[in-house]
Amino acid sequence: MLWTRLISRLFKEAKPYLQVRDDFKHARISHQYALLLMGHEQGDKKIVEPAVILHDVGWSCLDLQQIAQAYGVRAGGLEAMELNRIHEVQGALIARRILQALDYDAVSTDQITRIVERHDSGTEIATVEEGLVKDADKLWRFSQIGFWKEVERQQVGAEELYRHLDKHLRTWFFSLTARELAEKELRRRAQEMHQVRLGPVRDPCS
Repeated sequence: MLWTRLISRLFKEAKPYLQVRDDFKHARISHQYALLLMGHEQGDKKIVEPAVILHDVGWSCLDLQQIAQAYGVRAGGLEAMELNRIHEVQGALIARRILQALDYDAVSTDQITRIVERHDSGTEIATVEEGLVKDADKLWRFSQIGFWKEVERQQVGAEELYRHLDKHLRTWFFSLTARELAEKELRRRAQEMHQVRLGPVRDPCS
């Protein structure tokens, strides 16, 4: 199967599992970040691309109330950790089924599912590929689409989300490229927030 066709098929297979949290666009943008990171940091695309496409399919096993408890700026505590682990563990099982149905290489499938199973909870990385997937996932929140989507989805103020991202900017990322991208994106979000506070520019001649 041609690689581009396989990637399209993976997105197609993942899409139904990404509906509960409206995560299809998240998967798309994270995938684009993964491609960008691999251009600077290397990494095996046969591991990174499937893992980043499939990493959040496990949210399909939780309802919206549980997801709200498990995820976001204000999420915390043991229950949030347990719910988050459910989405990782179940996501790994779903990812394995999808990859096996596509006759994907068994060794690569094992590596991909290990990444999916610890993409949020793991504080250390076992491989370059795992670090790239984690970085691409988190870069979504710094992107223009992702930032404003998270403001809406988490029902928080832009300033609160901005402070949260700024706080974690230097500790979240495993690659220098990802950290530099996050810094640039966060500066752009600051400019956008400034424009929102100012409101539309009034034409003095009108």
